[in-house]
Amino acid sequence: MTGIFGKMEDVRKEDRVFTVIVSCITLFFAALPLFSVNCINGHDIDYHLLRIEALKTGIVNGLPFLRINMLFFGGEGYASSLFYPDFLLYIPALLRSAGAGINLSYHIFAAFCITAAFITMFFCAYYISENRWGALISAVIYTLCQYHLDDIYTRAAVGEFTAFIFIPLVAAGLYDLTEKDFKRPWFLIAGMAGTLLCHTLTTVFSIIFCLGYVAVKAGTFIKDPKRIIKLMLSALFTVALTAFYWLPVMEQMRTLELKYTQAIFDVDYEKLLIREIFENKAGRMGIAVFLMLFAALLIHRKKDEKIREGDIFAVFGLIFTLCSTGLFPWKRLEEYVSSIQFPWRLFIMSCLMFSLAAGIYISKAAVSKERLAVTAVLAVMAVSAVSNYNRTEEGYYSYSDDYYNEVKFTKNVIGGEWLPLSVTDRDRLIKNRDTAFDENGNELTVERRGNRLTVTAPGSGYIDVPFIYYPGYAAVNAGGKSLSVDGEGDNGRLRVYAEESGPVTVYYGGTRLQHISDIISILAALIPAAVLIISFRSKNSSGGSREGVA
Repeated sequence: MTGIFGKMEDVRKEDRVFTVIVSCITLFFAALPLFSVNCINGHDIDYHLLRIEALKTGIVNGLPFLRINMLFFGGEGYASSLFYPDFLLYIPALLRSAGAGINLSYHIFAAFCITAAFITMFFCAYYISENRWGALISAVIYTLCQYHLDDIYTRAAVGEFTAFIFIPLVAAGLYDLTEKDFKRPWFLIAGMAGTLLCHTLTTVFSIIFCLGYVAVKAGTFIKDPKRIIKLMLSALFTVALTAFYWLPVMEQMRTLELKYTQAIFDVDYEKLLIREIFENKAGRMGIAVFLMLFAALLIHRKKDEKIREGDIFAVFGLIFTLCSTGLFPWKRLEEYVSSIQFPWRLFIMSCLMFSLAAGIYISKAAVSKERLAVTAVLAVMAVSAVSNYNRTEEGYYSYSDDYYNEVKFTKNVIGGEWLPLSVTDRDRLIKNRDTAFDENGNELTVERRGNRLTVTAPGSGYIDVPFIYYPGYAAVNAGGKSLSVDGEGDNGRLRVYAEESGPVTVYYGGTRLQHISDIISILAALIPAAVLIISFRSKNSSGGSREGVA
């Protein structure tokens, strides 16, 4: 049988049934806390639910792709969708738009991400190991590993747990590059693009892994330099495909002073002791993965190509893990790496590496006893998962469907890294959310409609309107004439310069570079579609020709 992940061996019916049962049990334990009418809690849950609700607001207003979300700060707006990619958050946002409750929408979304991570790991691990049992073991460990579950249920780290879906594709893509003549470049493209559109930091870690893996396999590129060209073309395509996200981010960071520049994290203080890696606490790897990894290593095994591949993953996993400790010079490099905030974020890559290595090792060590090995792995990981759930104290909270109609909840942006530095008082933003001020301090009533507002200008001068300023805002008078705007308003507000009295409409229209980046990404997305159409037509025409000859 041949599929998008390559040739798959014929499997006996009983083995297929066993695989399905193990998969269902794994997903059941991974999603166990989701079986509740209340919403799972977590450190950042308020912000991510607010992001979802902001997307829903845009969708129901016919503006699904706003970069400045209108719901935040009672309508003042916040560039959440510009700086944080919303790629998968449209799933719960669409559910909310269709009438599903906040709690249910988020739980369906979390269950989807858990399932998708299991599936991508299974097929990517199979592509690398060419062993169904090894792939199943890798998927079980990956899905139930402590760091993954804590990302979902303790930290509510949406960016990270969605990235778990795509990083297995990065590993499979690199393996395809070096061992399969890069026959399936979409692995690496989809892996890197998907990761970038989920979590920027994990993308950085993935790039580091790519560079390290290519260095280890340098001999392959020396023998066949064409692979380097293929890799560069794939990287260029990925850059073009995701231009709609990263180009506007870079533009805003270059043209606007943001609070993230003042966010200083003591990463050296957050580094771990080696013994802390194995603890049953949030931000730790836990002991379960290491128990199985080391148990497999103790069993005598014959070195072969797959074992050597497992060794590479194990070594990279060890490097990422140890870099979370004081063995990495966090203090010395703090100026350059403080954006990581917590060194243990590197464990997302450790989970990937150790899961792949353990799957290869255990399947090789348990030849003819694969079912027993899979069952043992599942038992250990299930016990570990339940232990994690019993340890967490986050609990549940029931969000009413009108929860974010309460204006005070729309300012939950954690550190507010993407607020302009000129915003000094968040409470004042909300207090004056429906009021503009002229240059004499007189209050002017505004009327909001979607992502637009209208205010009547008293005459020549300027008006500070209730929008937090980001480059891309525009204003027009009643005659359609464009007015000058900037970010000099009080408390980070948008300032509009009106030359005459009359109604003024203000809206976020985006920058020229944003529009160009959208076009680049759309054109890039059309390329594979065109290739598929041409390939399909070519096959049909060649098939028809053969029939005619016959």
